Order: sequence, then C-alpha cells, then structure tokens
Amino acid sequence: MADRAARGLVIPFVALLLIGLVAGDLARRALVRPAAPRSMRVASPAPVPGAAATGGGGRTMAAAVAPAATLDPETRAVALLRIQREGAETYLPTMLASGDSALHRWGDDRAGRPVRVAVMRETAPGFREVFFANVGWAITRWNAVGLPIYLEQVADTAGADIVVTWADRLDSNRAGRADVSWDRSGRLAHVLVTLATHAPDGRQVLPSQMVALALHELGHALGLGHSPVAADALYPETSAADLTVRDRRTALLLYSIPAGSFKQ
Repeated sequence: MADRAARGLVIPFVALLLIGLVAGDLARRALVRPAAPRSMRVASPAPVPGAAATGGGGRTMAAAVAPAATLDPETRAVALLRIQREGAETYLPTMLASGDSALHRWGDDRAGRPVRVAVMRETAPGFREVFFANVGWAITRWNAVGLPIYLEQVADTAGADIVVTWADRLDSNRAGRADVSWDRSGRLAHVLVTLATHAPDGRQVLPSQMVALALHELGHALGLGHSPVAADALYPETSAADLTVRDRRTALLLYSIPAGSFKQ
C-alpha cells in the first residue's frame, strides 16, 4: 500500500517537472534561435482520423483505428523521468507538449528487420536524378545516428514501410510532406513521403534544398516532430545540410522510451 501511495505522489510531481522543462526550453531557444537562409518550408502537423500526418496532412494512411493507447502509470512515470533527465538538449519535450501528449516510433520488433524505404523514380515535372541520390544520402545520415532500427532502401513499393514519391508542387505553401500512420500501441505502421520538385513560388528546388527536405521528412518518418531551433533538420522551415547533435539526441531518446500516449 505504501508503494502504491508513493507512486501516486510521484506521477503528478514528474508531470509538473516536464511542463517546467518544456517551458524553459522554449523560452531559452526563442532567445538564441539562429536565422535560416534559403530555407524550404515543409508541412506542419495535421492529424487525420485514425492516423496522423506528422509534418503534414492531406492523404490518410489510416492503419490506426483509434488514438495510441495510454501508457500504464508506472511505465509513464519512468519514461517521464527519463525525459526530465535527458531531454534538455533535445526537442522531445516540445514534441510531447505539441503532439497531443503522444509519441510514435517504429517498434522494437524492427531491430532485427529493416524498415524498408522505397524511393520512386517516377516522372514528375522538374525531377532530377540527383534528387534520388539526395534522398539516399539522407537515409545514410539517419542510419549513422545509431538507432536500434535500420533504414534499408529498396526498389519496389511492395512490402515497403516508407514510400518516397515526388510532386511538381504541394499545396499549403509547402515543399515536403510525410503522411504517417500507426497502430493501437503507437508504433509506426506506414509512411508516405512526398517531396516537391518546385518551391511554392515556382522556382526549381536545388539539390542542397532537396537534401534538407529529405532529412526533415525522413525524420518525421522515424517519428520525430518539429524542433523550435532553426539549425535543426526538423525545424519547420529547414535549411539543414546535415543532422545536428540535437536531431541525433532527440532520435536516440525517442527510441529509448515506449511509444504511446502520455495522457493521464
């Protein structure tokens, strides 16, 4: 009985610590946010029924039949303590605060089974062969983070977990979008990434900009949300040429705690 009462006191205390951490992080980052020249705007979060598009919406890839299940109190408390200890140099607290108090990622069962990424070479106005290589390079950069899962590029969409396709332009003044779905446990199930060959103003996307777009949308495909820091690859108007330390730390922390809803 004493242990149960102690856990009942710990959970609200940890929740208050997390709220303070998020508020402090956002305030500090707002003061030091660097400029992002020649940035490419990517899609903002827009959940849809039964699934969600992290970094965008429009197409529904509805594998989920309901929001992610809430973690049990003990698991939730342990995960929140982990975030409180290690989240200061990541944007995972921001993700949790802005993502309906839920985290999603590929399941631990994928550690021995690669997450297959099919990158299409289909014709789209403005498509250049170098864009295919840009996406391949972004895949290698995420694999270099050291996550417990591995992205394997494949040639066929059959059985692919992530499909990367192309469009002339996207709506909503965006140049990239990731439509993401998950199962009842919060584990990712399928992702459709769409990359535009032209910016909203009609200009051809440059290879360096496509690198930034690919890094960003593949981050969403791994379960990451947006960062409030302009230097990061997951900043909404990204111009990142590579992943930052914060991008890597955020991904590693995400994959060290359970997926699911943190709502009480």
